[in-house]
Amino acid sequence: MSDKKVGKTAKATEQSLHHIFTIPEAHDSTLGRIEKAISENLAVFLGDHIVATNNALTDIENDFCDATLTEEPEFVSDHMHHLLDKLVSQSVHTSSPSFIGHMTSALPYFILSLSKLMVGLNQNLVKVETSKAFIMILS
Repeated sequence: MSDKKVGKTAKATEQSLHHIFTIPEAHDSTLGRIEKAISENLAVFLGDHIVATNNALTDIENDFCDATLTEEPEFVSDHMHHLLDKLVSQSVHTSSPSFIGHMTSALPYFILSLSKLMVGLNQNLVKVETSKAFIMILS
């Protein structure tokens, strides 16, 4: 997926901000394609049976040595590509059968779906304590 907006600049308008915080209308919408690309990339990453790439740590460090934030907004798709290309691709594959690690290991695959559910519900202690479900439990 290459949604890089050549020559275009992202604009932080009320409408564009509202758009990224709402559920995509269709699977082929920009945000729907981004979600699909992330899922596909993660599936490939988890399917690799290597523990880590052979890139030198200094090369990886160069990708993250500038911690400044831009003044201008970015397209979500550009940020996603950066994360997939620079972060995910260099991550350690703890789910690899040949990975041996202390105090970490692969999670069951179904955790991905459950985490999507949890994030989608946007639960936190304040919401739970003030929710209708919590009030019903106390009754």
